[in-house]
Amino acid sequence: MAIAAIALVGCKSQDEPDPKNDIIQVTHQLGEKVTNPTNSQWCKPQTAEATLSSLRRISDIFYYMDYQTDMQLDNLLAGNYRSRVAFEKAFSDIMFYPEGEEPIYTPQRMACSGFVCKNEQGEILLGRNFDGDFGPLVMMFNRANGAKYVQMTDPCYNSLIYINRETRKADGTLSDGKTSLHRLLRQPLLTMDGMNEHGLCFGAFQLPKFDTVNIAPICQEGHGDAMGANLFHNLILSKCKTVKEVETFMSQHDFVTNNTTLNVHWLMADATGDWAMFEFWDNKLNVYREDTLYKMSSNTCTPIPYEWYNIENYYRSWIPYTSYPKPGEATKDNWQAAFSSRIRATHMMNCYQPVMNEMDALKCLQEGRFSLEVHNQLTNWSCVYNPKQRTILFAQRNDMSKIYKLDLKTEL
Repeated sequence: MAIAAIALVGCKSQDEPDPKNDIIQVTHQLGEKVTNPTNSQWCKPQTAEATLSSLRRISDIFYYMDYQTDMQLDNLLAGNYRSRVAFEKAFSDIMFYPEGEEPIYTPQRMACSGFVCKNEQGEILLGRNFDGDFGPLVMMFNRANGAKYVQMTDPCYNSLIYINRETRKADGTLSDGKTSLHRLLRQPLLTMDGMNEHGLCFGAFQLPKFDTVNIAPICQEGHGDAMGANLFHNLILSKCKTVKEVETFMSQHDFVTNNTTLNVHWLMADATGDWAMFEFWDNKLNVYREDTLYKMSSNTCTPIPYEWYNIENYYRSWIPYTSYPKPGEATKDNWQAAFSSRIRATHMMNCYQPVMNEMDALKCLQEGRFSLEVHNQLTNWSCVYNPKQRTILFAQRNDMSKIYKLDLKTEL
């Protein structure tokens, strides 16, 4: 197995006084072939075997794959599916014979956070923590669906076959020699963040909601064919080059919530230096751009305007609630009772700077240790995207002793 060159740099960690940080360049020569059965005979696309057999193991919690299968994105969009269930059934019908079907696993709630800043060269950076079920990172190089792009995904959100029944973790199940890989054809639907060859990148953040003050299942009505987050993430990465193009695309389609209890909003940035926060509210698309103060965001449990739950306002107006508001009782005074906590917001506010290099931005994400207060687990992964350079710096589970870097210019 050929190992990529490793560059050594020095950087302090919150847990270690002065660790040595290995920046490992992720290339297609890094990693070992996985011998798990693919069961591609259960899959309809002729490219299924090539996609599934491309899985490579870096560690029990980090894999990568070349996704070479056409997802028929335009056909799925034209299907105008008005629920997550309808869309995922249509996708499964494209990908699987009955032998490959199985119920979809519903994971724990996520608690992600992120920010935008600039480095010393004036380039925009997008930082993002993914917190949720404790699964590995499966990084997918997608070359078969429009523009080439990289997706960050977690198989814990894909299927029960990737969950160890005893530990409730997915560590090592993709390389245990026996677990079928066929359900990884669904993995692009579980995209949490990513970047395309043009430098457009995004991070998705969950927005739970209460039953009696629901955001409508159709968040934007009367603008065109419907799409949900799992389709939308692939559409923008495959079709758009800039944040402005995403705004135009979103304004031309209806948007469907993932299910009856949550919605999603997004931080996005591009190679021109533009960035924005996107969300649907009151049956319309709301876009918060660089002329606002809101450069950090997280999750919230109340369907309220963005300016209420942006982390900066959260930090300044903290009220120490310890439980969720009851359905129908979400108000401006108790919105803080969300996945965020005072400690979480304080960490972000204390370490965040408008100008940070990639390493400092990654440290800022790690020092938050946000999900410790939510699931008593560590953050699954933290990423710092540089859209202009098309690079991603990332670490897993708050472990700053091993840092990875991906250069899309050479690996896509």
